[in-house]
Amino acid sequence: MAAAAGRSGLVLDLRSSAYAAMWRPTGEPARRTVSVRVLHERRPGDPTSRVVVSHFNKATKGRLARALLLDGAQPTNRAGVIEMLGGLGFHAEPSGQGRVDVVVEAP
Repeated sequence: MAAAAGRSGLVLDLRSSAYAAMWRPTGEPARRTVSVRVLHERRPGDPTSRVVVSHFNKATKGRLARALLLDGAQPTNRAGVIEMLGGLGFHAEPSGQGRVDVVVEAP
């Protein structure tokens, strides 16, 4: 991971919080890293009902990775990631420094 983050360009971190805690980029690569968190909105339209749920996290990140690869877009910052994900049909919004939340509703 450190070698990949050392290259130029945006780093899109799709790891779960448990894996992300094992290693965090520092220095210049940290400024190019955008972490994605998936939140399940239990009551549509109610941001206070959002929780992290493992199944939705894994399934959504898999669909997200596939869509990104097929699209071929190469955003250069967090705003670009949010715009790109929105264009691919995901509900994405900024959350904290260097993080994007993707919100999914209950099935």
